[in-house]
Amino acid sequence: MIIFIGQIFFWLAFFILLFVLGIMILWVWSNIWAKVPFVGVPLHILKDIERELLLKEGSVVYDLGCGDGRVLFFLAKNNPKIKYIGIENSPFPFVLAKFLSWWNKKFHNIDVEVIKEDFFKVDLSKATHIFTYLYPNIMDDLLSKFDKELKRGTRLVSVSFHFTTKRETKELDLKRGKYQLAKKIYVYDF
Repeated sequence: MIIFIGQIFFWLAFFILLFVLGIMILWVWSNIWAKVPFVGVPLHILKDIERELLLKEGSVVYDLGCGDGRVLFFLAKNNPKIKYIGIENSPFPFVLAKFLSWWNKKFHNIDVEVIKEDFFKVDLSKATHIFTYLYPNIMDDLLSKFDKELKRGTRLVSVSFHFTTKRETKELDLKRGKYQLAKKIYVYDF
């Protein structure tokens, strides 16, 4: 009997370790494959992001490179009558966001659509609002796509990174410490 219980604990520990190892491999592979690391937006600036987006009923919000979807889930909790679409191409954050999307819909009635796709290939013409937390070179690469696809009045809110060739409508200093992420929010109206 004691040997049997010991075997159960051994196999349970083995499968937990295997699961954790699998998650770590998926995370590392995602970072290498996507060429950018998954770094989530700090939770305490979500209200600032929401305030700058100026959401209203009927809005369609896209989060480009949505990661784990934390921005969209926060927004959907506070503004349920809006359509939310997260686009993520990296496998680990996509799987995490997809699971959280299922969980939030099933247990909290929060509906967020998460798509695994390269956001350069997604039609953004239905967007009324866009959120980004992307590197500057990617922001600049997206500018021509935005100019072609976004309808007049679309609002873009970016944390930390701005366009080098387009002037922001508003720049918000979040007064964060020297070594902290997400120091500024940039707002653009197209």
